[in-house]
Amino acid sequence: MPSLSIVIPVKNEAGNLDACLRSIADAASRETDYEVLVIDNGSDDDTVSVARQHGATVFVLPGATVAGLRNHGAKEANGDLLAFIDADCTVASDWFAAIEPYYGQSEVHCFGSPPGIPRQSTWVQECWYQIRKKGAPSDQPHPVEWLESMNLFARRTEFHAVGGFDTQLITCEDYDLCLRLGESSEIICDPAIRAIHHGEAADVKRFYSKERWRGVSNLAGLRRHGFRLSELPSLLFPLVQLAAILFVVVGGFLSLLGVFSAWWVVVGIVAWQLPLLMLSYRKSQRSQRLKQTGGIWALLNVYFTARGQSLFLGAAWR
Repeated sequence: MPSLSIVIPVKNEAGNLDACLRSIADAASRETDYEVLVIDNGSDDDTVSVARQHGATVFVLPGATVAGLRNHGAKEANGDLLAFIDADCTVASDWFAAIEPYYGQSEVHCFGSPPGIPRQSTWVQECWYQIRKKGAPSDQPHPVEWLESMNLFARRTEFHAVGGFDTQLITCEDYDLCLRLGESSEIICDPAIRAIHHGEAADVKRFYSKERWRGVSNLAGLRRHGFRLSELPSLLFPLVQLAAILFVVVGGFLSLLGVFSAWWVVVGIVAWQLPLLMLSYRKSQRSQRLKQTGGIWALLNVYFTARGQSLFLGAAWR
């Protein structure tokens, strides 16, 4: 069986890394051929010593982007297959068994699955998980446009052939990589490849902050790989969100002055929020969790507002 190289970028992740590496070791059998490469970004806690205690190979690269850390791990890897996972993730006990079918499927260059959330999760984490689920509500493998690098597998040869992760991107480097890998092979989402992400934002404030930060690289990514029609919603919806908020605020103020009819403001709110409510219902219905419709609707508003702001920040920091 071809070997597997697990690449984990870290910075000050001693506690999370210990749980992550323990879960990997618990999932492996004596016959499992794998290595773990921990690429440290200059931690000042016990991250490096924790990694070495678990037998991981450690490289220290202060100041590199997360893309640069992962690329360095891929360069030093010996395995035919690369696995990218984050330090704040743990893998399921059948993680290694779930990827076995793909060792012989050389035509599949990239596969994985969005990591799940812990059992004791907040409503923000639960609703965001429903939003970011990939494709149809199926337990079977299915093609998707991209996968997050928290539970992502790529063949080493094909990974290097497309140039690896783009080190110029601060975020969204996994989306950009999948676009390039997807030109020669389908990206397969397999729900059987299970991992848990313990670091998802637990409250609205943290969620807003993280999505505003993640969205800054959207424009940078477009400049790097060029515009694709599938990316139009990620640009259009946040702009519509900001325009709608501005319309409601300005229209409401003008209606108080008698310059503008309040009915137009009501019509604007309905036209703005009805599509979001319909999308929220579809997301909750797909997972048979209709009670989450309201939470998903609220979170979509926060998400598009944060991403709208990040588009302007990305343009300003160009």
